Amino acid sequence: MPARFEILRPLEEDSASTLFLIRDEKRGVEACLRRFKTQKAQEIEGLKELFTQLAGIESNGIDKPEDFGTDKDGFYFITAGAPSGETLEAVLERGPLTADEFEVVALQLLDALDALHEQAVVHGSIRADYVRITGKTAAEWRVTLQGFGQGFATKDDTKEAQVRAYRCTAPEQWVDGTTRRRTDVYALGCVLYEALAARPPFDGRALKEIRHKHIGHDLAPLQKLANHVPSWMCAWVMHLMAADPEQRPRKAAAARELFERREAPPLPELPPRSESPAEAVSSTPPVSLSAQPVSAPVTLPATQPGARHATSSTIPITPGPHVAAAAARRRTPPPVQRKTYTPPRKPPSAGKPGNKKYMIIATAAVVLMIAVFILPRCGKQPEPAKSKPAQKQKK
Repeated sequence: MPARFEILRPLEEDSASTLFLIRDEKRGVEACLRRFKTQKAQEIEGLKELFTQLAGIESNGIDKPEDFGTDKDGFYFITAGAPSGETLEAVLERGPLTADEFEVVALQLLDALDALHEQAVVHGSIRADYVRITGKTAAEWRVTLQGFGQGFATKDDTKEAQVRAYRCTAPEQWVDGTTRRRTDVYALGCVLYEALAARPPFDGRALKEIRHKHIGHDLAPLQKLANHVPSWMCAWVMHLMAADPEQRPRKAAAARELFERREAPPLPELPPRSESPAEAVSSTPPVSLSAQPVSAPVTLPATQPGARHATSSTIPITPGPHVAAAAARRRTPPPVQRKTYTPPRKPPSAGKPGNKKYMIIATAAVVLMIAVFILPRCGKQPEPAKSKPAQKQKK
């Protein structure tokens, strides 16, 4: 990294990057430096494109880098101001947001996403710990969206950490890796659901369970968990989380327009929820979202089709457990020429140990009968027939 940066101490580390507290000798201030762990040329180019685009976006709700580049060891880094406030995840540990607090958070996040979407940039992995809040009261709150370039990074390799990283992942990401603006709308809905209910909409003990719940849209209606806010607010959040991407607002601006009108289109009827985790895992996902098998292993999402810029979710460095082998499915194998030869059928008794035993016993019995009854008679002269004694004549 540049010589003007003096590393003071590490602050945190995840599977994608390490965050350091540094001193910028040129400006004479303390700042934060995040160094990404990848040295792959393609991923570094994606990071460069992503942060170049972010630097040109005018929005106070985006955690933009102050400086970025590649250090002497080939690692990509960005610098930003020292973090302040706390994450939305930490705020929700004290309880759900009130209606007024929710409106502040929702509108500022919508503004941040709108700025991204208008520049054809997609975050791709929004979650509660990527939302930071500063300020003492709701009227003073400043909400910023972070996590760019980190994607689905985890603090450790435990199942709990992986579930936390992927609990806002859209159904289309699980199915075929699609990442677009409607994907961000879905993830925002998951975050706002958690903000009102103080619990995530989808949770489980393993990624397989989370995946089936997202695709099967297995969640409790928000109205039952957040009766302290107006019903239209809950309906609006549930509309953002529609399982079918075409049923969601197409981008953040459309979602904000609905929010300002205090309305949300009615959701289509859904199949009844499974009451137990076992039933949720074994449930059949909707046909419209399950064109690809959902039981395949998973990897990171593929780049969104037709996107002009990098997305945060295409950059994560660690190959994590998300949507499987999309590239392998896109490669159609050549048709196999099948032979018409049909092998001869084996007799029913062939290859069965029990049948062989009976055949041996039957053969031995036949041989025994031949030895006892037939062989002793071989070579003997036939006995002459005895003539009947002549009857005595009567005197």
